[in-house]
Amino acid sequence: MLDHPNNLLARESYDALAKGDVAHIRDNLLADDVVFHVPGGGPLAGEYRGKDEVAGYLTRLVELAGGALRMEPESFLVDEEHSAALLRIRGERDGRVLDERGVQVFRFRDDKIVERWSYPPDPRSGDEFFA
Repeated sequence: MLDHPNNLLARESYDALAKGDVAHIRDNLLADDVVFHVPGGGPLAGEYRGKDEVAGYLTRLVELAGGALRMEPESFLVDEEHSAALLRIRGERDGRVLDERGVQVFRFRDDKIVERWSYPPDPRSGDEFFA
């Protein structure tokens, strides 16, 4: 099921993010009413609504990570409305290292990302990495 359309959309978002191509994500992959849920208490935590807020969040994520953050899908769970990506998340920033596994769950409608939830094993580790 790796070639399921929902998995392909999720993978495309990770590939574009790795290139820093937030415009591609905003213009091609996000629904107008998209919502991203980002856990934790750090500078990136919160709920982002609409293409502009989500693109702003992703831009800030890329900037804070200095282009060194990698979200590498290891496997997917999928149905007709969702895709859950089991990820390895790695990065180095200002002497700090992030290397953990997590899950991101996407909800799709009409071949667009409508919602995304992030589930890191320890939200504090991401907070510390981006602080």
